[in-house]
Amino acid sequence: MARGMGLAAAAVAVLLIIGAVEGTRLPEVQHGHAEDAPVAPKPPILPERFSVSFAETSKEGVKFMTQGKMWYESSKRMERVDRQSGLGDRYCGTVLPLRRTPCTHLVVNATRYLIFEEKQKCCKCCYDENGCGILTRDFLQGATFVGNETFGKVEAEHWKVQGLQMNDYWQTPEGIPLRLLQEPNDDMVFGHDFTTGEIDPDTFKVPDNCDKECGGTCYFVRKNHIGVETA
Repeated sequence: MARGMGLAAAAVAVLLIIGAVEGTRLPEVQHGHAEDAPVAPKPPILPERFSVSFAETSKEGVKFMTQGKMWYESSKRMERVDRQSGLGDRYCGTVLPLRRTPCTHLVVNATRYLIFEEKQKCCKCCYDENGCGILTRDFLQGATFVGNETFGKVEAEHWKVQGLQMNDYWQTPEGIPLRLLQEPNDDMVFGHDFTTGEIDPDTFKVPDNCDKECGGTCYFVRKNHIGVETA
């Protein structure tokens, strides 16, 4: 899930009338007023706090589908993403490979933890210094406005921005997230339960058994600074 993640454009139509009779003077080109031109909206900024469910399809060699939920508190730099199965996640799926078990990404105290509650296992994946903090609110900074579309019978704005990979993002004009496509291998469609209400502090509580560092992809992230906070 680009610390900063290229850029909207709008077209202005100009009508040119050409005289059909020899010797007829060409009229001046009539330019529309600036206020008549369509103006692209500004790139979205994530709400300071929110929670929402999602359905996710990922392709890491094999196609995987799961469901989950996300909680986000930017002012406290905390984020949590639960997946019913971590098998298709590039981090969870390499710590416990070939196991269809729930997995949680928890980011608190400048640390990203992976939690496998059913297995009573928890480990430190990576840190802020590795690029493993929360998804930044302005990850769509510099994004290109693709246009207004219909998504699931809902009016939507479509944005595109380059992060670790190309990201396509759809939201309602009111700022409610609808879909995040991280091309070519992850597609997250958000549910209708989006809310910016208070979040129980226990949601971000770190289990007691989280002292060791994770292996798998997390190891390479710690060594090569290819974090996940920028989508």
